[in-house]
Amino acid sequence: MKQKHPVATAGTPLRSLTAIALDTETTSLDVRHARILEIGAIFIVKGRLVPEFHFTSLINPHEAIPPESIAIHGITREMVKSADRFVHVYKRFRDFAGAHVIIGFALGFDLAMLRRELKRARLAWKAPRFLDVRDLARLLKPDLPDYSLETLAAWLGIAVVERHRALADAKLAAEIFHALLPRLRKNSIRTLAEAEDACRKLAAS
Repeated sequence: MKQKHPVATAGTPLRSLTAIALDTETTSLDVRHARILEIGAIFIVKGRLVPEFHFTSLINPHEAIPPESIAIHGITREMVKSADRFVHVYKRFRDFAGAHVIIGFALGFDLAMLRRELKRARLAWKAPRFLDVRDLARLLKPDLPDYSLETLAAWLGIAVVERHRALADAKLAAEIFHALLPRLRKNSIRTLAEAEDACRKLAAS
């Protein structure tokens, strides 16, 4: 897969982009203390998700999972007790993802969690190029009542079949990205660099 689809450059058109849609499930939303319980990722090739090329793995955090977190994602201690530690799962994920652009929803949290877990393991972190579909939606539709995954999916006419498991949420983010492409083109956001620049300006505004 990685040999057939080269890593994107600044000038790569979004409609030709090969990327990895990513999501994680965690023990909490506190980056300082939370642990990753699951990584899910799926390939996007030329703007479209490729369901058969996906990665999903539970992770054993070797600590308790709060009941309030289990109520959201349903991942229990029993489910992760035989799973690998983060470092082993992350190596397999990196082999899958390579150096491709990462796409996701509220991706800052997921990237911060990966960085924190690598720091715990005393491993180096290299920030990837990424695009957040929530930021792209804010650029295109500033009057939405909110920017939850469900709201974005409803706006774009995407059916939400499953939520709050890593692969399902990564798949939904990929579908949202694909649906945003023609709207981005109409707003003169056609390349990876143009999308990154527009998101940076949004963050600074």
